[in-house]
Amino acid sequence: MKKNAIVDLPKDFKLVLRQIRSDKADDLTMLSELLNINRARLSHIVKALRQKGLVKISNQGFGEMWVRLSSRGTKLIGSVWPETMQSSPA
Repeated sequence: MKKNAIVDLPKDFKLVLRQIRSDKADDLTMLSELLNINRARLSHIVKALRQKGLVKISNQGFGEMWVRLSSRGTKLIGSVWPETMQSSPA
């Protein structure tokens, strides 16, 4: 995926990436609620982002699926939205 390829992503894909970046990681249920995207659509988005190498998915037990940015996703987000890379005030 090229560095500027995020421009080619649909709006809801970009929203998912930004939310994951802001929270560091999210479970799919919480992400669905935060973004007001139904679970089936969110699962499709996350699988597509994983295939592009932008996110990683882990199973934390009890059926919880957690998603976080991969190093590739972090670099891409940082190049497009540098403000998301700034650390939060302490």
